[in-house]
Amino acid sequence: MYDLKCGQRDCRYNHGYSCCARDIAVSQGTLCTTYEKSESDAKTEAAAEFMKPDNSVDTAVSCNAPCLFNHSTKCIANGITVSTADGGAAECLTFIKK
Repeated sequence: MYDLKCGQRDCRYNHGYSCCARDIAVSQGTLCTTYEKSESDAKTEAAAEFMKPDNSVDTAVSCNAPCLFNHSTKCIANGITVSTADGGAAECLTFIKK
């Protein structure tokens, strides 16, 4: 999936609001379990806002949520958006309950 938007500015895989991980996993509760907090300092966290989006990574998305786009634990959506959920966790916002 090339169209994987990420609103988790402090995630190590976020490059210009695009996810650059080779694969991600979405839990049954719609959380992105691949999220890893970046080790960079606070001054560079805002840099993602000014970076050119990187849509060159074809990310495989495995999904365990009861979602319309979940087909045999693989996400079949054309693209997804992951952003901050309650409590600051990374959550799939494209989720549509079956």
